[in-house]
Amino acid sequence: MSATVSESEPLSPVKAVEEILRIGSLHGALARRTAGLTWMIWGVVAPAIFVTYSLAGLVVAQDPAAARLFPILWIPWAGLGLLTTASLWRSVGLVIPVDRTRGARQGVVTGILIVGFIAAGIVAIEFMGAPISEPAWALMGLGLAALAVGIIGLNCYDATDRRAWIAGGAIMALTALVGSLVLRGDIAAGRQWFTLISPLTSALVFFGGGLYLTTRA
Repeated sequence: MSATVSESEPLSPVKAVEEILRIGSLHGALARRTAGLTWMIWGVVAPAIFVTYSLAGLVVAQDPAAARLFPILWIPWAGLGLLTTASLWRSVGLVIPVDRTRGARQGVVTGILIVGFIAAGIVAIEFMGAPISEPAWALMGLGLAALAVGIIGLNCYDATDRRAWIAGGAIMALTALVGSLVLRGDIAAGRQWFTLISPLTSALVFFGGGLYLTTRA
């Protein structure tokens, strides 16, 4: 209720409309801040996945049999990210109306897009000899998936969130493309440099995007 209105004082129709509009704007601000916190969560998860694969590469160099774990190494981190995100939005749902079914469905589609883009690129590298290293493509695939999410409007709660997805995706994809061009398709150098560039870029994009969304609320 407004500070100028007593709780026991009956509201006029005009003031009632004003209160409804004010509460609606607060709901929108809370949703945007929560979206920003969600970005920050994935600003930890995405770099953690990159670092995990970098460390796993060192293990595989000593024991090639460990390569069998590569397809599933991302799952624990992604699971933690999804659980934390779901818990955050579940808490927000106590205050504002949240369509959990729609959110879960769009979250699954977003995950499929990200995994699909990255997996398709890895297959192209392995079987078609594409001139780009695996860590560079993982960053590019993440960027292309984020672009697709923003364009389609998945997990976007307003125009600001949508612009953040598009801008973040473009930054990651262009970083991977420009870096690969600078390295002139040198796969060995790409693996070395993008072991650092990929987690750093994804962390900056997701954390920066999260800060942008929270400050815009």
